[in-house]
Amino acid sequence: MRIVVSGAGLGGLVLAQALRDHAEVIVLDRDANPADTGGYRIALTPEAVAVIERHIPGRLVDRIRSVSDGPETFSQFTIADSRLRPIVVAPEPAGQDRMLCQRRALRQILSEDLGERLRFSSTVTSAEAHDSGASVTLADGSRIEADLVVAADGARSATLRSIAPETSADTGLVGIAGSTPLTRHTRFPRYLLRGPALAVDRHGVGMFLSLTSRGLRGISPELADAVGPPSLVWGLIARRDAIGAVQTASSAELVATASALVDRWTPWMPGVIRDSDPDRTAAFSFRAADPKAPRFPWTPGRITAIGDAVHAMPPTGGRAGSTAIRSAGALAEALTAHPDIDSAVARYQARVDEWAVPAIEESLGPVRAIRALGNPLAQLAAGPLLGVAGWIGAGRYRRSQAAGTGP
Repeated sequence: MRIVVSGAGLGGLVLAQALRDHAEVIVLDRDANPADTGGYRIALTPEAVAVIERHIPGRLVDRIRSVSDGPETFSQFTIADSRLRPIVVAPEPAGQDRMLCQRRALRQILSEDLGERLRFSSTVTSAEAHDSGASVTLADGSRIEADLVVAADGARSATLRSIAPETSADTGLVGIAGSTPLTRHTRFPRYLLRGPALAVDRHGVGMFLSLTSRGLRGISPELADAVGPPSLVWGLIARRDAIGAVQTASSAELVATASALVDRWTPWMPGVIRDSDPDRTAAFSFRAADPKAPRFPWTPGRITAIGDAVHAMPPTGGRAGSTAIRSAGALAEALTAHPDIDSAVARYQARVDEWAVPAIEESLGPVRAIRALGNPLAQLAAGPLLGVAGWIGAGRYRRSQAAGTGP
């Protein structure tokens, strides 16, 4: 069985690792190497960790854990106001195996040991299904035949373009993400020691905040740059009509835009953004699949898909990477359990909504709130509401600190 995977993102690499002893797998990606990627810090859910433990060689799992923060750094999630006062502190279930990892480091480790199965600088432009298989065409005009083609090349997948309409739509939101190395002078809320937070102001500007405690100590040199030093990771989210065109902006322009948008937040926040590492600052546009639409809007055959190619979601829920990994695990298990490819693909596609739809819905919650705050009347109402909620939350937080029961 020959399987061509278009895209060496997290889902495509997990699928290749899971099938390496069961099929001839070829992974194609337009990047020049695995380090050639950006993206947010990846929060791996217990389900995603279980897939990695089950399908990735133990040596690589150990390497992933060596560059990741563990569950103790994600025991809660905080919703805060623009002064970073906690409004809601939601505890995560105890005893769950979670990991927080830099996307670049995770991608580099998942690429290890694949050898000639992994072909970088190979751009897929289209795919075509046949009676007994499928094929992909590359940008150089070459063609690769397979028994199965898996689109894992992200939202607006080129692999699916010739067989299906777009499976996701623009949310109207864009983001600027950065990473500020921690020093003894760096300010941050103490609740970040227990997990990430999402802050929002009355204008609909959101800010995701997370601490990385895993530094360079004990990490191999080839992963040191990917992991980076202990840092405050921030991700600004805003409506495109409020932030303008950022996709082609320089790192300095992105930092200036982000710091200006939070100028009226807590006084030290703009300075933290200005201290961010230019090499780790980038802009993103957010797309999302319709949770009420079918995941696979094409006639079933020898082309299927995983990850953002079929269930795109914005990073506002922190679920995209984990959902892609879970889909890769499910497809691998179906293919190894059922020798008939058509039956295996059908079983996989029938199950995807179980985990994809809840993840999409959760990710769209903050998107809907930020969109709603584009209305001036909503902004007028949100100002005092967020102020009162922040005041009450800050008092509750101070009392928990005094009693020794809070983070």
